[in-house]
Amino acid sequence: MTGTDKAFTSYDIHACLYDVRRVELFQRAIQETVRPGDIVVDAGSGTGLLGMLAAKAGAKKVYCVEINNEFVPVIEEHARRNGFADRIEAICADATTVALPEHVDVIISEVISAGFFYEPHLQILDNLRKYLKPKGSIIPLAMENWIELIDAQEELYGLRFNYDSRFTPLDGDMSLTGKVSYLQTDFHESTESYIARDVTVRADQSGPANALRITYRIRFTETLESDQPTDFLLNPEIIFLPTPVVLDKGEDYNVSIGYYASSAPLSATIDIRPATEMTW
Repeated sequence: MTGTDKAFTSYDIHACLYDVRRVELFQRAIQETVRPGDIVVDAGSGTGLLGMLAAKAGAKKVYCVEINNEFVPVIEEHARRNGFADRIEAICADATTVALPEHVDVIISEVISAGFFYEPHLQILDNLRKYLKPKGSIIPLAMENWIELIDAQEELYGLRFNYDSRFTPLDGDMSLTGKVSYLQTDFHESTESYIARDVTVRADQSGPANALRITYRIRFTETLESDQPTDFLLNPEIIFLPTPVVLDKGEDYNVSIGYYASSAPLSATIDIRPATEMTW
């Protein structure tokens, strides 16, 4: 899986623009990383915000790559109104396949969700790293994902919602196990698009686990990281299980999960069983 047809909607793009805490994290990372004279690519540029922050930090040239053609004139107009028209070039293209006109000092890409579901962040970086100079930088730098089993709230508005996944925590969600790291990704390194992992979690209390919850932490730079959700970023992925698994307090359980990065959680293969049943 290399390309993507999952263009962000206007609603998504504006949600990113006005998520102040998200932008503050990226602004700090850009200020720490971009140097005067740098060549930068902003992949999945949306309104051009992060590209403009790179220009403001001193970048000589910024390529704002955006798949949604409606936002190319928006990027260009924002650049013009902020005095960056001579340094920002908007490119309407799929960042997973785009050919850049030159090598770059910094890659900025925030097409991220928990577990790399839905969004092609890994595929974008696999393409753009070909254009990164030997001592170049990537923002964000790395990401770690955790997995745990929970008793997730199923009823809302007097109706049952326990089929599709959700990224919105609800008051009735209750953790039944500790969380365990299952995926650590350095964005400077190539990563397989098919993710398959086995981890063991321990039940902190007894009860039926009807969902798996994935949370994550982003390392933006060597000195800046966060795992606290903003409006749009760092929210969990809660994936309902086809059949609940009854857990016994103090017992270990093996969780096996496999899926393609950028796919929907419903496509994931998930197997949970007591660790005592596993044979290695």
